[in-house]
Amino acid sequence: MNTNFIIRNKKAILSMTLILLLSTSLLMAFVQPASGQAGVPMPEKTVGYVSVAPTLIGLGQAPTVNLWVFPLPTKYDYSSAFNGFYGVTVTFTRPDGTKDTFMPTDATGSYVAGEMQALGALFFTHYVPNMVGNWSVSWTMPAQNITDGSGTVQFLGCTSNTAYFTVQNGTVLAGLLNGYPWSQLPNANVYWSYPINDNNREWYQISGEWTGLTNTIATVQSSSAMRWQRYGPGPNTAHIVWKQPLKAGGIIGGDYGSYSYFAALNTVSSLTSTTISSNGPPLLVSVVMEGKVYKNVLNTQAYGQAFGQFRCFDLATGQVLYTANGSISNGIHLPGNTFAQSASSVALGEALVILPNSYGSDYVPYLYGTATVNGITYWSYYDPATGTLLRQLANATSSRLIDGTELAFGAGTITGQTGRYVYRWNMTSVVNSNWPTGITWKVPAPKTLTGGDPTIFTVSSDLSVVMIGIKNQYWGYNADTGAQIWNITLPYAINSNEEMPLMNVDDFWVLDPVAATFKFYSIKTGAFLFETPSFASSVWATTYTIYFAETNDLNNAYFAFPDGSMRAYSLTDGHLVWTSTPFASTEYANNAVPYVYAAVVMVGGNIYAYAGYSLSYQLNPVPRFALTTCVNASNGDTVFALNGGIAPDAASNGIVVGNSVYDSYLYGIGKGTTSTTLTAQQQVGGSVLIQGSVLDKSPASSSADVTAKYPNGVPAISDANMSVWMDYLHMQNSTLLNTPPACNGVSVSLDALDPNGNYIHIGDTTSDGSGHFRYQWTPTTPGLYDVYATFSGSNSYYSSYAETSATVATAATTTPAPTATNAPSNLATTSDLMTYIVAVGIAIIIAIAIVGLVLYRKK
Repeated sequence: MNTNFIIRNKKAILSMTLILLLSTSLLMAFVQPASGQAGVPMPEKTVGYVSVAPTLIGLGQAPTVNLWVFPLPTKYDYSSAFNGFYGVTVTFTRPDGTKDTFMPTDATGSYVAGEMQALGALFFTHYVPNMVGNWSVSWTMPAQNITDGSGTVQFLGCTSNTAYFTVQNGTVLAGLLNGYPWSQLPNANVYWSYPINDNNREWYQISGEWTGLTNTIATVQSSSAMRWQRYGPGPNTAHIVWKQPLKAGGIIGGDYGSYSYFAALNTVSSLTSTTISSNGPPLLVSVVMEGKVYKNVLNTQAYGQAFGQFRCFDLATGQVLYTANGSISNGIHLPGNTFAQSASSVALGEALVILPNSYGSDYVPYLYGTATVNGITYWSYYDPATGTLLRQLANATSSRLIDGTELAFGAGTITGQTGRYVYRWNMTSVVNSNWPTGITWKVPAPKTLTGGDPTIFTVSSDLSVVMIGIKNQYWGYNADTGAQIWNITLPYAINSNEEMPLMNVDDFWVLDPVAATFKFYSIKTGAFLFETPSFASSVWATTYTIYFAETNDLNNAYFAFPDGSMRAYSLTDGHLVWTSTPFASTEYANNAVPYVYAAVVMVGGNIYAYAGYSLSYQLNPVPRFALTTCVNASNGDTVFALNGGIAPDAASNGIVVGNSVYDSYLYGIGKGTTSTTLTAQQQVGGSVLIQGSVLDKSPASSSADVTAKYPNGVPAISDANMSVWMDYLHMQNSTLLNTPPACNGVSVSLDALDPNGNYIHIGDTTSDGSGHFRYQWTPTTPGLYDVYATFSGSNSYYSSYAETSATVATAATTTPAPTATNAPSNLATTSDLMTYIVAVGIAIIIAIAIVGLVLYRKK
């Protein structure tokens, strides 16, 4: 079973839910309750059917093909079979008469090729016709038996009817093909939140989960396990959406001088004998599922909690939703029904055990964690919605779990057994919650040249090869049988931080420390592929602290170096694509802010990394000016850098999550919401003064430390000023506190609807550093106006607008003043001009009176 197919095609599964339900209803409507074997002549006759929807598609589009058979596959005692019929082949006939025949794979991803669902149906959406014209499709199934303890049922094979459809040039708009008319995504400046309405199934493109990171011990192998979030955007500015305290942080002060709580608690944590989390320091574990962030609480075992504690935060707001007992390292999705479970269990001859909540959803999300208490290691599965412990397995050992399946692979000892093994484990085989009973095959682990013990390294993306290794030796095993298929010994020493699998492309790299190059090998065959140019000129102090960021669109590998630079290498031939510019600093011995800790995530074409001293070997006092850096993955340019020591460890739905080494807060970096206010008031002479404000309404801007500075609201600030603004607003930069930065605001569009119903664009203005904007407008038509102010959004904020009304009693005249009566050029103000006009008018009246009096006297 190809797990990546399951994960990547979850969207197709969701998109076909309605079709599957309709198919099931159709089956239930036609199946007779007494279609069993007693009294029914065997072999039983079967009848096959096929349909295609829609019947008109565009070239390059994939139709939905639905296959089903009557009667249902049943056992001799009339009970349902856990497996559907096998050996189904489908034949497409092209317009030119040529044929394409193959075994289709059910779109649920839960069955092997050619296997139907237990309800006797199969549907798929992965076939893309390559020719314009009229097509047809049919399918065949061979004769087969279903045998269990109740007896054997013989079924005849069948050939289905033929379904027809047409392929045209040009795209066809249809829900099954492209989601029409629901296919549109929300505008980048429109705020949305969880849960996502099921109608918006195309939103998978902007809403990926983050199930955690992968390392060399017990963990979950998933799409995001290698620090790459494939789905959704990433922040392009340093705007902080929310922040929440995790524990004591910052400077202790007083008798303790410049020592910090962070380093002090790390020292205490290192002395505890019981492991809280299997994935590095517990504080740095972040999982994002269902629009929520899950984070361990540091060192809770020291305060009496045997399995630690973790917290749940709202991803959009940072609000603490609950705190639960336990510890987590990853998120995982388990098949949620017996049919999905059968794909990796019964189909391979392994025992099936129905799990809790096994009916309903195809995949059920869990929080997964390990803990060792009194010498016993436990695997725990928690409900993400409530933190409730749902299942716990005892006597476990370090393994690589595979997201979307019940499977795990490992290398090492097995509790209650002697020796060391390479093994396959299946949750559905576990009895009485005793972890070792889930072992489905094991082979002796190989002997090593160094006398050490190899451990699990990775599993290929299609679950065909299990790879283990130690030092400079690596082995590959068949994942279904345990047979060894390759092994290599490299002619140079390898440390654990100098090797990493590229699970998505089925390669792995190792560092050649003498040549100062990275060499790439195949996970499936162990074959050497290529190596990078030497980076010897950039080595500083130690190569042990070179960390890997993952691949971008499966094109490049990214490495962060202790000299403060990042490098991108091609995954085609290893050539150097780009090198980023280090951030100069006199605070560090290498004269640049180094990358020496694996706090790196990638999303939306950007790489977000922690640049600063190692969190594992933290100095006290802590070195200053650790940065969160954002580097463009396509060219290595710096997008932004934020002071404050935030170490990114998760990315989802446009937000990068990380905690700060300087204040021990958990931060969410991304777009924030805004509010716009507006007033319009007519002035003397007919002009209208339009003014208002654009304010940052992010939860972080409502924190007590921020509202003390800005009780009337925090201004929305330009993208260009965002890093220095966040440094001032949230990071206690002492220089900026003494002299606040002069920042620009955001652009505002002013528009109106005039008394005649005509749209008018009044003009554009920009708010200032306090969020205020103003504009003087002179209408030409009297009457009632509706006035609008619109902030269309930016890289830092979502959009907002405001509306008001204004009555213009006297419109401004457009008639030019008489040329014979010009105001002197020294009249600079409106009041001077009015005084001049009044004086001239009085003089004219007096002159007329004098002329009239003279004429009267002459008469």
